[in-house]
Amino acid sequence: MTYKDFNIKPIPGSQTWPMRHRVMYPEMSPESVILDEDTQGIHFGLFSPDGKLVSVISLFERENGHYQFRKFATDTSEQGKGYGSALLSYIIDFCQAKNARVLRCNARTSASAFYKRYGFRETDITYFKDGHDFVVMEREL
Repeated sequence: MTYKDFNIKPIPGSQTWPMRHRVMYPEMSPESVILDEDTQGIHFGLFSPDGKLVSVISLFERENGHYQFRKFATDTSEQGKGYGSALLSYIIDFCQAKNARVLRCNARTSASAFYKRYGFRETDITYFKDGHDFVVMEREL
């Protein structure tokens, strides 16, 4: 299956917040997943065939043809069904259509193998935040 087999569309940033909270930081306050820059991003949701929002991602344009996605989350009960893969493939194609040069993310180190399957490489930038180890990963487009 490809992302064309799924319903992916832009959504308001506020529609990503419950999933971000539930999947990424359930132990923190709901407000902790709201980014100051959410008003400047493009947010996408992937909906299951029955219309349920199952995966979200927020995309931000940076300088010099660079884009960064943040707060990529798939509902825990829906993981492993190809939804996250489809949404990430969609974002890569979306950025290529925008003539982006580089797509970047701050990945939990536990998820770096997932991103490597899509051509991302680990940089030397790592950090620890909110109980998780992160590595900055990027893909040239």
